[in-house]
Amino acid sequence: EDTADDDEGGDGGWYRVQGLEVPDDLRPLVDSTRSKIASLSPALAADSYRNLTVFVDPIDGTREFSSGRGEQCSICIGFADARGRAVAGVVYRPLTRPPTWAAGALDEGYSQFSLGETRRESGFLTTNGSISPFLEALIEELGLERVRSGGAGNKMLMLLESSLASSEDGGGSCLYIQDRGVSRWDTCAAEAILRAFGGDLAKLSGEEAGEETHYTYLETDCNLDFVPGLATCTKYNSRTNDALGKRVNDVEAFKPYSNLCGMIAFGKEFNTDDGRQTLKDAIRKASKRVPPSYD
Repeated sequence: EDTADDDEGGDGGWYRVQGLEVPDDLRPLVDSTRSKIASLSPALAADSYRNLTVFVDPIDGTREFSSGRGEQCSICIGFADARGRAVAGVVYRPLTRPPTWAAGALDEGYSQFSLGETRRESGFLTTNGSISPFLEALIEELGLERVRSGGAGNKMLMLLESSLASSEDGGGSCLYIQDRGVSRWDTCAAEAILRAFGGDLAKLSGEEAGEETHYTYLETDCNLDFVPGLATCTKYNSRTNDALGKRVNDVEAFKPYSNLCGMIAFGKEFNTDDGRQTLKDAIRKASKRVPPSYD
């Protein structure tokens, strides 16, 4: 049973996570990581992070992690400013060979990556599982091939890999669009990184309406991007499961950090007036055929 010291971050707390214990052979790695983190402390002013909100996803792609596809998993750490804008982030894939990552902070003029050989295919990135009828219609409207993979952070890195390859030689590019099921910790780091590399991540509902809107990344008890009647309650985004399968007008029905407005992510090759118009036109045509689920 966990002790009070474990819960409060004592020495035992570095070896325990929700009742699971770090194996003995990995404890030296935990200790060295702890030492490196501690060594950064003197370099930071005491109030450096006072106005930032941090969103951490320690294992993005848990289904893939538990099913032997660890190369599709990532660690996502995103930082938002006092207004709730995603301003910095890092996404790290620890189980690719070699490990791969990207980091960015647009306001600081910072963008770095280590992604290995960049991809050159065009495609529409989706989950490994089923997708909504809206996404099926959108893939047809865009004329892209569906590319299956797991994890929101992993797909963001795949998109960035493709975008960088496109910049180098005019090759293919990828899109990542969802009308269901992601949260703030899935998108905060990704949005900051894509913007630092010239791309963007925004609400699908905003693109559908011809607007440019971004999620709000702040600590809250109430979903700050709730739109009455837009989202459908599911077991993933609902607080109580009382209205599953229904579109509701009560913000209290939803978890505070669920992304209820869908998302659209793209590299800098689409972040032009013509590129964004192409995306908006395709989204509107697909929406007329089958409305987004927003679940």
